[in-house]
Amino acid sequence: MKLIKGFRDIFPDAENDINNSALWNYIIESIKQSLYKFNFSEIITPPMEYDSTFKSGIGDDSDIVSKEMYEFLLKKEDEIVRNETFCLRPEGTASVVRSYLEHSLGKKKKVNKLFYCGSMFRYERSQRGRYRQFHQIGAEILGSKNIYYEVELIGLALDILKNLQITDFILEINNIGDKISLQQLSQKVFEFANDNKDKINPEDFKIVEKNPLRFLDKAIHKYEFSDIPSSKEFLNNESNERFNELKELLNKNSIKFKVNEQLVRGIDYYNDTVFEIKSSELGSQDTILAGGRYDNLVEKFGGPPTDCIGFAAGIERLILIVNNNVKKASNIKIDFYVIYQSDGVKSYAYNVLDKIRNIGFRSEMDLDGKSFIKQLKSASKNNSLFTAVIGEEEKVNNFVKIKELSSGDEFTIKFDNQFQEKIIDLVKK
Repeated sequence: MKLIKGFRDIFPDAENDINNSALWNYIIESIKQSLYKFNFSEIITPPMEYDSTFKSGIGDDSDIVSKEMYEFLLKKEDEIVRNETFCLRPEGTASVVRSYLEHSLGKKKKVNKLFYCGSMFRYERSQRGRYRQFHQIGAEILGSKNIYYEVELIGLALDILKNLQITDFILEINNIGDKISLQQLSQKVFEFANDNKDKINPEDFKIVEKNPLRFLDKAIHKYEFSDIPSSKEFLNNESNERFNELKELLNKNSIKFKVNEQLVRGIDYYNDTVFEIKSSELGSQDTILAGGRYDNLVEKFGGPPTDCIGFAAGIERLILIVNNNVKKASNIKIDFYVIYQSDGVKSYAYNVLDKIRNIGFRSEMDLDGKSFIKQLKSASKNNSLFTAVIGEEEKVNNFVKIKELSSGDEFTIKFDNQFQEKIIDLVKK
């Protein structure tokens, strides 16, 4: 028995950081602290959806949908129902928008600030930081065009990186224009590609014929065209003014950024503001967080016109670039390790363990009858902050001997009604 290619187990004490569940949980909880601080609420959608959710949202001719999406035909009573096709979600935004509409969240609250965290699936070649099952945490603001939400979202992204002590990155921003501007840019890219057909790979030229903007995103990274059209040429006055206002607000808030006029993002639903945060530590696949405005997606799903903006970050990529301080901080520490000297005091020791756990402290005790010396070694190996030692004397006199392992200080605490309160006071010191 073995894992499917491109999928991974995440488990305790894994030597490889990207498989280490303690590091995973530490990073996710750290990100959630930022999200809660910015008053985002979690939305949990299923990993399986109707494929139309993504064909409508991402575009059915995109690589993600046409080549990489895991699709399933529904089986009823041994017959395949071909008009009902399910898929594993390849990204999170379309699922959030589907749920937003299905549950009328826009009617309950004008502006919804939502975040999601979960597995995504794409059938693609596995490589460093990129797997067939991968994990994203994303933030979405649905219901407002106010420019300050763009500043807030970018500020949230930077706060996440700050909490994870990630400093080697660059924020790139651009404005790709509204629907009309994008249509004009698309036509110009199509004409440019036709003029340079002999320099373009035949497979890539097929993308031009289907979706010139998607080719533009690929061409920027793959080909060295110096005169390829950019979105700046087609921006209307409103988009230009909006982009200038965003840059001004970012500067006022001391947020460093770089304007990248060739940044377009590879998914169909974006308009106006787009941004990416990149790190040189990741090599060619250098994007760790990316997003933008998608004001037409809700309407595309059959809902009312709704202005939205969001981003997603790859957990695997964040793990690859966090520093050793974060890795050390993620190591699980046990608050108390209860040690007993003989089976005769085991029941008393377990009662002590139960009282400590009821306070809320992470606690452990060997239940298999290891020797006293081996229990001490286990306490050290498990990074315990304190030991609670129980012997015959402690049992007879109804007290517990507590030792702080870092300092070696010892305390004797009566095992009575004030025991839990005294333990709390001891830890606070």
